[in-house]
Amino acid sequence: MARDPRHDRVYRLHFAAIGWANQIGHSDFKGERLAEILVDANGVIPDSQNVSKAIRKAKSMGLLGADSKAACLVLPSSMFQKASVSGRTCSAHNLSGRTAA
Repeated sequence: MARDPRHDRVYRLHFAAIGWANQIGHSDFKGERLAEILVDANGVIPDSQNVSKAIRKAKSMGLLGADSKAACLVLPSSMFQKASVSGRTCSAHNLSGRTAA
């Protein structure tokens, strides 16, 4: 659903956060990978400004956590059941092993 251009971009971001979430609720997207997922029906990849605008809107709607950015979408804690964090990492937020929360 994250790749489906029929959905509004803010919901596609939410779907991407869910679909690629690791065990601490972080979805790590290297380089332009997130923009490539958000390609529109005409095959146009959104620029970083449009991706950032959509992320801000998704945060304001409660679809993404406050720490979300293009490199890593974070699910709100109210939407994600946390498990033990040992060995779980997020390079975009410099979280590793026991320091992840």
